[in-house]
Parts: sequence; structure tokens; C-alpha cells
Amino acid sequence: MIRCVAFIALVFVTSLSLAVETQNSEAVQSKEAEQQTLTAQGLYERMLALAPSAMYQGIFSHQAGNQVQNIEIVHGVNNGEIWERMMHLDGPVREVIRRGEAFYCIHPDASVEQLQKRGDTPFANKPLGSIKQLNAAYAFQFLGNQRVAGRPVLGVQLSPKDATRHFYQVWLDQQTMVPLRTELIAKNGQVLERYLFSYFKPETQFNEKRFTPRNKGVELKLADSTAVLKASAQDILEWRLNWMPVGFLDQTASGHAPKLSARRIYSDGIVMFSVYVEGVEKVQDEGTAQAGPTALAVLHKQWQGQTHRITVVGEIPAATAQRIAQSVELR
Repeated sequence: MIRCVAFIALVFVTSLSLAVETQNSEAVQSKEAEQQTLTAQGLYERMLALAPSAMYQGIFSHQAGNQVQNIEIVHGVNNGEIWERMMHLDGPVREVIRRGEAFYCIHPDASVEQLQKRGDTPFANKPLGSIKQLNAAYAFQFLGNQRVAGRPVLGVQLSPKDATRHFYQVWLDQQTMVPLRTELIAKNGQVLERYLFSYFKPETQFNEKRFTPRNKGVELKLADSTAVLKASAQDILEWRLNWMPVGFLDQTASGHAPKLSARRIYSDGIVMFSVYVEGVEKVQDEGTAQAGPTALAVLHKQWQGQTHRITVVGEIPAATAQRIAQSVELR
């Protein structure tokens, strides 16, 4: 009897010990996960703060679907303004030059087109959101250490909290916090879009000569504001979205545009999508399509006796683009 009681007591103590160890292990794992999240968020915040003002030159490749482009980049800050020059290394010579708020596209025939202001990312192609905005849609995870272009980098993954968007990975140069590798990844693991540096060199001084166009004789002038097309009150088409994924914000504020092509842009801090609404004579080419990172959804709606085509295009899943298009309400 005594042996039986002793055995039961031993089993109880052993079970209790295992339970405590399990709880301690889970607590440690939970704490480690929390620390990783904080570390990842901290790294991302440092990137947002430091990368736009970093000075460097390099070569990176941009892969979207089956298309790959190699691009030379020079990035710096002049009198508090971001300056940047990007030149395509494949095919005809094309350049994009930024000087503060002004963007210029220099075509192979040396003609110059002034572009709209874009984001402050190292590739100047989209604005990056704050941690508060990103937390609404993504969970941060620290991926560890790697090397890119011969330089040590730290990895951060943003995992979507729902199925309406993709995964995003960024590998940050430890010295400058400039992303040397970024990837937009589908749920099935397919890389939809990738930016990858093969050469990267930080600079310590600003050299204006490196930001001049390669095409000799090209002049960069700001467009005359009086030449910009403005919509009158009679040309305004009002509409709204009755649904969009959590975390996306309207980048155009008012949401008004000329009737023939009413457009709005939305961003969740990582990816963007645009919605176009335009009057057409007949219904044609409806459906969805996916090409690399870009999804397209087109449908038509009747309003006040006229057919309107609704187009959604962006770096989101095709099913998400279709649902957004279906939610457009004309007013």
C-alpha cells in the first residue's frame, strides 16, 4: 500500500514537473516570438528613418513575373532633398531622375517627360507606411542574418493577417539600412516581384555630377503649372468603395477626378492598388488576370443610363481585386 501511494505521488510530481516545464517552455517561446516581433519592427522603423537619406550607388535587378530588368542607381541628399538617378542597363537607354519633388523620365530619343511625385523608398516607386498602419494588416517577423551583394544584411518578413494580400520580405544593409533585397511572395511561396542588388557602395559625400543625365544636351525643367489640366465642378464623377482590405488608405484624399477617367490610389504601406471608373459605349473585356505581382479586374455597371467600366489594378491577389471592383458604388 505504501509503495502504491509512493508510486502515485511520484507520478503526480513527475506530471506536475512536466506541466511546469511545458508552461515554462511555452512562455519562453512566446517571449522569444514577442522579442523577434519587436526586433523586426525596430529594424523596419530604422529603415524608414535612415534609408531615404542614405547616400550610395549600385546596380540592382527588378524581376516581375518573367520580366527582368537591370538598373543602375545613384541615391543621395542635396540640401535636405532626395536626389536620385536610375538608368536601365538593358535595351534602349532610359533614365529616371529625381530632384526633390520633381521627377523626370528621359526616353531613348532624349525627350523628357515630367512624372508625378512618388515615394521616398530607396527605389522611389511607392510610399512605405508607418508601423501603425502596417500593424493593422501584417505581423512582423525577424528572419536572421544573410549576405547580399557581399554585404551583411538583416531580414524582416511581413506576413499578412488575412488572405487579401501577399507576404513581403526585406533584407536590410546593416550599415545604411537600405533594402538590398525585397520580395513580394504569394501564399504558395511563388516570388511575384523581386528587387535584388548585385553591387552596392555607400558614399560619404554628395556629388552632383553623378545625378546629371547620361544623354548630353538634355535639360530638366519643371512643367508650367498653368499647363496642367484641371477638372471643373461639372466634370466630377463621385463614387466610393463599399469594401476594401483592412489597412489600405486612400492616397488621393478627395477621390474626385475628371468624369472620363475617375481614379483613386490606395496603399497599405507596402503595396498599392488603383481603381479607375470611366464611361464607355459598350461592355467588353470583363474578368480577372494576374501577371507577375500585378492583378487586374474589370467589370461594368450601369448608372444614370450609361455604362461605366470599373478597373482595379495592383499588387494584390486577383480575387481581392475582383471583390474591390464589385464593391464600387457610383453616386
